[in-house]
Amino acid sequence: MDLSSLDLTTIINSIPSPVISLAIGLAICFMGYRLRQAAIMLAGGLIGYLITYQVAPLILDENGTLIAAVVVALLLAAFCSWLYDAGVFVLCGGCAVLLVSNFLVQYSLQIWLQLAILAIVFAVAGILAVRLDQPVMIIITGFAGAGCTLSSLVRMGWNLPGAPLHIALLLILSVVGISIQFATTHD
Repeated sequence: MDLSSLDLTTIINSIPSPVISLAIGLAICFMGYRLRQAAIMLAGGLIGYLITYQVAPLILDENGTLIAAVVVALLLAAFCSWLYDAGVFVLCGGCAVLLVSNFLVQYSLQIWLQLAILAIVFAVAGILAVRLDQPVMIIITGFAGAGCTLSSLVRMGWNLPGAPLHIALLLILSVVGISIQFATTHD
């Protein structure tokens, strides 16, 4: 199993247009909580697709793998939409994993250690999101959207600074997105 496919930058690069990925990143960063129902379905579907597409080739041929991945994606998307708490768990856990995996690919850790770290991050973020729904979802979507936005800008040819300044830009954009979400969300 190749964990680099779970990297946020890799997923952003698979979106056909960098302008579309930029728009998605900005929407997640600044309106993540308000878009939660669509995001919950999308996250469930993406996670189901990615996991099935990685595991199914062990027992199915190429066509069977694609069909299984699409079926599991649709079922998990529907399940996450139907059971709101499960959807929140999957959405926030998935966003946290994507963000952390972006940093993990820089280190040459054993695959089992990467999987263990990502499983713990997924579980902790998911549990926190279910317990503290709105604030945790706003914070996680603010960071995930900022990461998506910066990855999209790089894909569009923008030359962003090295690691320390890149992290500073991520934090600044995240804080602005999180602040706007808290200011405009009234549940």
